[in-house]
Amino acid sequence: MIDVSACDRAVPLGAWLDTEVSHWRSAAGNSPAGGDWCETVPISDDIVALTIGDVMGHGAPVAASMNVMRAAMLQGIGEGRLPSEILCSANELAHSREGGLIVTAIVAIVDRRRGTFAYANAGHPSPMILTDRQNVSLAHNAARLPLGIFPRYSSADHVVPLGSEALLIMYTDGVTEHARDLIAGELELESASRLAYQTQAREAAAFIATRILSEIRGCDDAAIVAVRCRSRAS
Repeated sequence: MIDVSACDRAVPLGAWLDTEVSHWRSAAGNSPAGGDWCETVPISDDIVALTIGDVMGHGAPVAASMNVMRAAMLQGIGEGRLPSEILCSANELAHSREGGLIVTAIVAIVDRRRGTFAYANAGHPSPMILTDRQNVSLAHNAARLPLGIFPRYSSADHVVPLGSEALLIMYTDGVTEHARDLIAGELELESASRLAYQTQAREAAAFIATRILSEIRGCDDAAIVAVRCRSRAS
């Protein structure tokens, strides 16, 4: 059993009164730190940047490398660069680290005014958008490689609509592979996310983690980011 209440945090986004972002993150086993990260950076009243990622491995050395990669992502966001540009720069860093790093990551921008979700993906599990009618897995770029494998890297930015009553989920593979059954894990995630959507769970990331990982934590780091968009009050 895991204590998700201590891991999740709702992120205040100023005038984003009709939007909530929640995080949940936990290292594997009894380790105090791991290789997964998830961060949110408010850019303006209507725009927020997000990043989630996973450095391969476990333990303190991997946690230190994760901090370096996360800092690189946040620096790129702070400089106003495109998600694809941030991933390309981060690849140089991952490849140059001693011993090399293998990293999967997503950098994304949610624009509430335009109703869009723009992102670039480096070998990471595809984000999912839930609406009242369907679940959509954004698998446009499933063939993109993780960072750190080759010295040069190319990426692409994808822009998809994000409705006013949508729930966006990003996660690391420790969530869906906790029982070493990817298909079953993906079905668990879809079911838990749909329930979070239907019940209007305020801290959706922790809600989903509790549903999936309360009985079997698995032996991998795990992280979830949930973005809920609500109709703006009149």
